Amino acid sequence: MKLGIMNDPRANVLDEIRWAGTNGLEFLDLTVEGPSATIEQLDAGLIRKELQAHDLDVIGHTAWYLPFSSPITSLRKAAIDEVVRTFPLFAELEARFVNVHISRGVDLYSEDATRRFEADSFAQLAEAASRYGLTIVAEHAPARFSDYTRIENALAADSRLGFHLDVGHAAVAGLKLDELLARTKGRLCHVHFSDNRGASDDHMPIGAGTIDWDRTIRLLQEYGYDEKITLEVFSSDRRMVVASAEKVRELWAKHSNGR
Repeated sequence: MKLGIMNDPRANVLDEIRWAGTNGLEFLDLTVEGPSATIEQLDAGLIRKELQAHDLDVIGHTAWYLPFSSPITSLRKAAIDEVVRTFPLFAELEARFVNVHISRGVDLYSEDATRRFEADSFAQLAEAASRYGLTIVAEHAPARFSDYTRIENALAADSRLGFHLDVGHAAVAGLKLDELLARTKGRLCHVHFSDNRGASDDHMPIGAGTIDWDRTIRLLQEYGYDEKITLEVFSSDRRMVVASAEKVRELWAKHSNGR
């Protein structure tokens, strides 16, 4: 298991890499979005050099607000094109996965229509990503619309799609982790950790909210997951990120030793 952070898109990405590397993290969840990390602002050569200097891997991340389920065809195409523009960067950085987000859609349209729009977007992205040796992973939202059926529908769009589990989002959406893992069996590719109290996506430090982290880590290990986990702890005091990493490693070792 490796722990990493997502870069703050308001900050200089090279500074974010240096912080991660000097504070015991093992990869960067590189989000390509504004205001300071758009594709035009990122230099693949400089990023690769900094990642190598700190022995960090990389995961691809895209903006959460791209309208993949919009009823307007041109908007969906623009969202797809925006993600495809990141593929050369992520391929050069030797990423394996690039995430996209399940989106709400428009309430005036039926749920079936929204699912159809989104499935078409994700299928196109899966095909385009395969040409770069990348895998698209779908992340569910911290909202009730992002239920089991919506997640299953997204993954059914193309067999090459992977599942991106966000434990904090699952808590807000009222999803049971054991059922979610069972329904996405064989598709899990990446995981995000952050805490909350079940009402909103607070991105609190691990242990500061109401999520049962002992049970969460035990379930992931029982499922066989031992890959990268991003700590999405958004705090002005980054000691909270370091403390969260220590907590996760402690719990991971505890449950590993107990198996």
